[in-house]
Amino acid sequence: MDKEARDVSSCVATAARALGFYADNVSDYVDDPDRTNCLVRRYARFGDSPIVDRFVYENPHPDWVVLVEETIIKAVNFLRGTQERSGVLVVNSTRDPEYLLKFLPGEMKAKLAKFVVVDAVGLAEQRGSSPWMFVRNLSELALDRMSTEGAEERLAIGLGIAAPLIGALVAATGELPVDAVADVVADRDAMLRGVAHHTVIDFAATARRAGEAEKPQTTQPDGTAPAAAAHAAR
Repeated sequence: MDKEARDVSSCVATAARALGFYADNVSDYVDDPDRTNCLVRRYARFGDSPIVDRFVYENPHPDWVVLVEETIIKAVNFLRGTQERSGVLVVNSTRDPEYLLKFLPGEMKAKLAKFVVVDAVGLAEQRGSSPWMFVRNLSELALDRMSTEGAEERLAIGLGIAAPLIGALVAATGELPVDAVADVVADRDAMLRGVAHHTVIDFAATARRAGEAEKPQTTQPDGTAPAAAAHAAR
């Protein structure tokens, strides 16, 4: 899913740059060998100040993390440099957020401000009765591979599951205007579906309630509690 990860980081960086931020979008050459079925990372950075360390490919202190594939949640410590109660983690999954959190050790949960779950496969463009990502032909997959290692993208940026993932990320973080990001996403409609349909567990809000011993609050984009935590209402 290298293409989908690239699309998420590319759209975030492109939108931020268009809004006047200093922005950068890089691949992680530390763990991106020329082989398949291995973990890869893509990084987008933006801020009000110029980015000095432009050639540091690995972001040691991520604020936002998007898992394009859900099983990665139990694979590596992707929050190792994140400050406590400052990270936003977005996971592509149909599972109950509370179930997914069981795979995070306490030290990783302590890093989270928000835990976001979105059914990106279900919200992406459909071809017939099948999700977009599962019916791509070999020519499309070949174009994905040819776009790696800094080459120009051969397919539109922000298609398939990347679009709702971007939508959920933008909505949950609130740092970038939804419309500005949607302008650079190829499948705008799917991105907006991600904006509207995701579930958030807000750890930071609970932490601000000093002395209250309650579980983190789970909400949908409209501020209501979901009837079933696994899915926001369609």
